[in-house]
Amino acid sequence: IVCQKEEGNVEKREEVKGWFLTGSHPYNYEMGIDSKIFHSGKASGYLKSVSVQDQTEFATMMQECKADLFKGKRVKLTGFIKSANVNAHCAMWMRVDNALQDTLQFDNMHDRPIKGNTEWNRYSIVLDVPESSAMIAYGFLLIGTGTVWADNFQFEVVDEKIPTTNMSIKGQLLDEPMNLSFEE
Repeated sequence: IVCQKEEGNVEKREEVKGWFLTGSHPYNYEMGIDSKIFHSGKASGYLKSVSVQDQTEFATMMQECKADLFKGKRVKLTGFIKSANVNAHCAMWMRVDNALQDTLQFDNMHDRPIKGNTEWNRYSIVLDVPESSAMIAYGFLLIGTGTVWADNFQFEVVDEKIPTTNMSIKGQLLDEPMNLSFEE
């Protein structure tokens, strides 16, 4: 683990236990642990733009785990997020995949993005974990420039009465192919 102390109580790290950095341009971001800015406890995780060239670039600080403990259940991921100078947006996210890495359930808060400067707020994502699930991936992301902090992530099995936040494909599937000659 490569660590170096920066201003205040921020530890810039290439590795944070249990978490990894990925995205479209992860090398344009840094992640670490901040022991000065946190919601509770002694620290938070942070993701910060460093050399972002385009507001469509993004990075995510994430984890993956086996879905075994949650198969056939509805899971609620909650966490606290704080943002500073977020130009595009940041969010918490969660995805459920099968063994072939097909996405079964997904929510990246695209319909409820966090922008600008915000204080600590609690956010939730609720997804079903089908029996065919193999993995659950989750974390927080930053699109464009700014800084986002995350703290106190928790998984909880919830009742089916709690609605999911799954981002389903809009529209309806046709019963059969239609207008294949483009003449209608």
